[in-house]
Amino acid sequence: MSELKKDTTEKITININTVDLGYIDLLVNDGYYASRTEFIKTAIKRQLDKHEEDTKKLVEQKVKYGHSILIGVGGFTKSELEKIIKNGENKIKIVIVGLFILPKDITLELLEQAVESIKVYGVCRCSQEVKDKYGL
Repeated sequence: MSELKKDTTEKITININTVDLGYIDLLVNDGYYASRTEFIKTAIKRQLDKHEEDTKKLVEQKVKYGHSILIGVGGFTKSELEKIIKNGENKIKIVIVGLFILPKDITLELLEQAVESIKVYGVCRCSQEVKDKYGL
């Protein structure tokens, strides 16, 4: 998928009180961090590391209930979805943690035939029609 070569970072906006921002700037100014962004990314990474076991358990629960889990950057090709339909497989329930990309050649009709549900924890790059249908 050529679309997978796209940037896999997302810009977010947060509101922070001025005193906390001042402390961040103080740490940046004195060389503890290279920038505000570096401070925030480090803080987020520490929290994710702290909850690593929790996230593993949550993913395991999804698998237990029959969901197909994608972690990282992924999606499906038109031929993969057509194969699911052709083989008479059950519709799949997709859970994505990261970036989910659907190529433009995948129609909503094709998706509906192969996919029961989609839940994205992260970012979804697909048509608005697909987002509306699956509540993304």
